[in-house]
Amino acid sequence: MKIGLLGFGTVGRGVYELTATRSDMQVVRVLCRRELSLPDAEVTHDFEEILNDPQIDTVVEAIGGLNPAWDYVRRSIDAGKNVITANKALVATYYDDLIPLAQ
Repeated sequence: MKIGLLGFGTVGRGVYELTATRSDMQVVRVLCRRELSLPDAEVTHDFEEILNDPQIDTVVEAIGGLNPAWDYVRRSIDAGKNVITANKALVATYYDDLIPLAQ
């Protein structure tokens, strides 16, 4: 699994650290607003780089809130990528829109 990670706060960092111990998944790119250097993943400020990267098959949304998280999740699904989120506000608010997208 090649992952595009959206956000590098407490949750995003936890996902990154968890995947570092696994051989079956790798964070390839991290979307982060602040300057950050990671030894094995590219850091970007541009979501399009994650969306358009053909090696990324899974997007993990760890931004929280509704915007821009919803736009990023919707566009990732439309692009054929798997999406993982624990964003309860996003799922509760957009549940009726997410179900047909996921199908």
